[in-house]
Amino acid sequence: MSRTNRKILVAVIVFVLAGAYLAYNGARSSMAYYLTVGELLDRVATVREADVRLSGTVADGTVARDPVAGTLAFQVTDGTRRLLVRYRGVVPDAFKDGAEVVVEGRFDGQTFTAARLFAKCPSKFETAEEG
Repeated sequence: MSRTNRKILVAVIVFVLAGAYLAYNGARSSMAYYLTVGELLDRVATVREADVRLSGTVADGTVARDPVAGTLAFQVTDGTRRLLVRYRGVVPDAFKDGAEVVVEGRFDGQTFTAARLFAKCPSKFETAEEG
């Protein structure tokens, strides 16, 4: 094998390893487990001040907007337990009472401070019945 071929081979190996490392780190940082309200409250000691992804439903009648401060406060529920969420940012159009939401942020033991808010869009299409 000539010296030029070795240099090319080493360069290719370095690029492949660097690409694999970047892909692995990117995938690892984007993976987040969804917790329900009950799971989060049961694991307060282990998730306190850690980045968490929480899913649930916006409890009816709990949405409070402060247009001056640009904040939103609401309670999210899993059907049995509730948790106060505070958020500052762009609110999705699909956000409303009863909407399924996912919030990403931190839980201090009392309040979930969301850095991101996602609302699941209601399905506008349903399967047609045969007949």
